Amino acid sequence: MTGMFVSAANAAEDNSGMVIASRGEVSALADGSSRELKQGDFVYVNDEIQTGARSFAVLQFTDGAKVTVRPDSKLVIETYLYAGNDSDEATLSLVSGGLRVITGAMAKTHPENYKVRTPVALMGVRGTEFSIQLCGDELCAEDQMEVN
Repeated sequence: MTGMFVSAANAAEDNSGMVIASRGEVSALADGSSRELKQGDFVYVNDEIQTGARSFAVLQFTDGAKVTVRPDSKLVIETYLYAGNDSDEATLSLVSGGLRVITGAMAKTHPENYKVRTPVALMGVRGTEFSIQLCGDELCAEDQMEVN
């Protein structure tokens, strides 16, 4: 019985964040396997978060940042280390679809260490809230973005 508590404690320590809201088909792919995600589930570095049509997930990361993964999207958590010091670092990679970000403590204290990568750009974050939507192989213009 103790082993189960140790495993749960280790999982909680190694997580990058948690699903705080979701709707529809939301899953995480990692190490060749897939797991369904729902409210309260942890997400980890190297997870590829996938949402289906009419689906979304809101992830809250360890520094308080909230990321909404829009319908028909794929987002990879490449790095997310928050300790409240100079080693803080985050790189999120939007493979397809869109996301909305409300930054947390890391982007406020070390904005140079908070990045979002897409197939067409690597963006450093210099604000507290932003959205990205991919339209094919380029970033959408603001008037082309879907509103959820």
